[in-house]
Amino acid sequence: MANTEKSNIFQDIMQGKIGRRDLLTRALMVGMTAGSLEALLAACGGDQGSGGGSGSTTVKYANWASAESATKTQIDQALKDFETQFKAKVENIGIPFDNMLTQLQTMTTGGNPPDVMELSGNWPYALGGGGALQSLNSYAGSWRNDAFTNTFEVGTYKGQVYAVPFSISPHGFWYNKTILQKYGLSPDKPPISIDELNSVMEELRAKLPANAHPIGIDISKTEYALVGFWPWIWTFGGDPMHEDDQGNVTINWADDGTVKAFQWLQDAVKKNWTPPDQAIKAERQLMSTDQMVFKLDGPYLTGILQSDNPSVYKSVADVNTHWGVTTTPVGPGQSAPVTCADIHNLGMSANSNNKDLAWKLIDYLTSNKQVLTNYLVTEGVFPHKSQVTSGGPYANLFSDDISQAFINKVFPTMRPPAYHPKYSQAATYVVTALQDIAGGANVPKRLAQLNTDVKTAFGQ
Repeated sequence: MANTEKSNIFQDIMQGKIGRRDLLTRALMVGMTAGSLEALLAACGGDQGSGGGSGSTTVKYANWASAESATKTQIDQALKDFETQFKAKVENIGIPFDNMLTQLQTMTTGGNPPDVMELSGNWPYALGGGGALQSLNSYAGSWRNDAFTNTFEVGTYKGQVYAVPFSISPHGFWYNKTILQKYGLSPDKPPISIDELNSVMEELRAKLPANAHPIGIDISKTEYALVGFWPWIWTFGGDPMHEDDQGNVTINWADDGTVKAFQWLQDAVKKNWTPPDQAIKAERQLMSTDQMVFKLDGPYLTGILQSDNPSVYKSVADVNTHWGVTTTPVGPGQSAPVTCADIHNLGMSANSNNKDLAWKLIDYLTSNKQVLTNYLVTEGVFPHKSQVTSGGPYANLFSDDISQAFINKVFPTMRPPAYHPKYSQAATYVVTALQDIAGGANVPKRLAQLNTDVKTAFGQ
C-alpha cells in the first residue's frame, strides 16, 4: 500500500470518519501486506492507553536511533541512565527510519501509541493534524526564545506546537575546496549567486573527468528529494505552496519562479552538470571520492564523509581542509539566501497516560550531556542556541569552520516548507514531476499538470 494511501486511512480513522471494521476493509482493498495488517490488528487489540495508569513509571519511546547500528549503543545507554535518574522504565521501540511514519500511524490507530516519538519533516503534521499528538505549547515555555530560526515553526500546525526541535540539520551549500583549487578556481570564494554558480559549473564541466560532476541534485522519487529541492525553488523566486498559520495552503506550481527553477534543473541534467538519476546517498559517496564539487546537504555530512572514505577523512579537521560550507546561491531578483528548515524533532502522544514523565524524557533527550555529546553531536546541531553559540557549554564541539558556517550563516536562512497533513501526498506528485522534467518533459506543461494534481490532493 502506498504511503499516501496509508496516511489517508490514518487521517480518516483519527478524525472518526471510519471504524475498526471499515479500517481493515479499506486496508485490504488498497493492498496492505499481511505483515502490516497483522501489526495493525495487534495494535487494535491492545490497550487504549499508553504506559499503564496515570501514575505509571513506564514511558514508551519510538525512534530510529535504536534501529541503526551506528547510534544504537549510544542512545540505549542514554535511556538506561534516564531510567536510573528518574526511577522509571523506558520501553525502547527501535524502528527503521523509512518505516517510522507508517508504524507510528499503525500504533496510533490501534490505540497503542508510544508516549514519545522521534519525528522528521512532515510527520508532526501528518500525526498532529489527525489528533494523534499532544500540544506542547505549555510544556515548551520559554524554550522558543532559545531556539534557532523557524525550528519550532516546522513542528507547529494551526498554532499548536506538536513537536519540539531535537537536532538541527538544514542543508548548507557544500563546496570542494581541493577540486576548485586544482582547476584554477578560488577555494575560498564559492559562488554566491546562481549566475556565478552556472558560470563555475560550465567551466568545471569542461575540465572534470567524465565520471565527476559539478553539482549533485537529488532527483530520486523520494519525499526527501523535495526537501533538497525547496531551496532551489525559493532561490529562483518560486512559492508554489504557501501555508498560513491556520493551515490553509495556497498552491501555484506554475508560478514564474518555480518554472525557472525546474528549467534550471532540466538544463543542469542536459549539460551533464548533475547526474540524472542519483539519490542523496549515492551523491554523498561521489563527494567522498572527489567526484562532485557542489551539493546542498546537512551538517552531519562531516561524519558521513569520514565513514565513506576514512583513508582520506580521518578527522573533522580533514573534512574542513577539503570542504567548505556557505549559504545557498542567491537567485535572480532575490535579495537573500534561503534553505529548508530540515530538522529532527520530538513529539508526545495525545493518548499518553503519563505526560509529565513523557515530557521529562523529551527534556532529557534535548539537554542531557551524555545524549548531546555521545549521540546528538553526530546528527546535527543541538536544539538550544545557548548550548552551542559562543560561550555555551558545548560551543567547543562546534568550533570548526563548517559547523560555524552552519550556525552563523545557514541557520538564519531556514524557511519552513508548506507542511500540512496532505503534504506527503502532494510531495509524491512533485517528485514524479521532478523526475519527468529531469528526463526532458516540457517544463510549463508538466508543471501545469502538477498544479492540477496537487490542488486535487488538497481538495481545491
